Amino acid sequence: MIFLHFPELYWGKVGFQGYPAIFRLEDWGISWERAEELGDRRWGRSYHYLFAWVFVLNGLVYLAWNLWQKKYRSKMLPSREQLTSDHLTGEIRNKLAFRRPGTTATDKYNVLQKISYLLVLFVMFPFMIISGLAQMPAFTAIAPELIDMFGGRQTARTLHVICTVLMLLFVAVHLLEIALAGAVPRIRSMITGKFEGVKTPKQGK
Repeated sequence: MIFLHFPELYWGKVGFQGYPAIFRLEDWGISWERAEELGDRRWGRSYHYLFAWVFVLNGLVYLAWNLWQKKYRSKMLPSREQLTSDHLTGEIRNKLAFRRPGTTATDKYNVLQKISYLLVLFVMFPFMIISGLAQMPAFTAIAPELIDMFGGRQTARTLHVICTVLMLLFVAVHLLEIALAGAVPRIRSMITGKFEGVKTPKQGK
């Protein structure tokens, strides 16, 4: 809703309607007037700030709890063997072939999962918070170096939107991976606490 109310992205310190933009919804057939009809920044901002707090608090609790667990490092950090070119190539081939993991691979993360989760947790997650704060005049009045770090409030907004799109793609791919690996037993395990594995059809008698 916020983006629809101001449907252009700029780079630098300056940005307004009519100023050269790096992305415009108008180029995709949605005019300023039409975009404003689709979005309402007044309630969109309220929901944005509400769920921003949910996002931050949930993330901090998740990180604190998992970092407290001793097995977190072994579960999330890739081993040297996993980071070899042969292993990475094999994992990528399996993903591109949409191969369902076996039951022995369901109780641990593969190297691609580990890398993607680490990027989301320790790169994209903090970046979303920092780039969001850099757009708030009340906060940048206290820490003006944030604007300088991004090279302008408009750059921070553009990077914030790009990071949002990347996180949405991560969620979409994650859901696809769950569907391919067997969604029903995984959802059941969230409720029961036991993972029974993906049932495969029995061989002919």
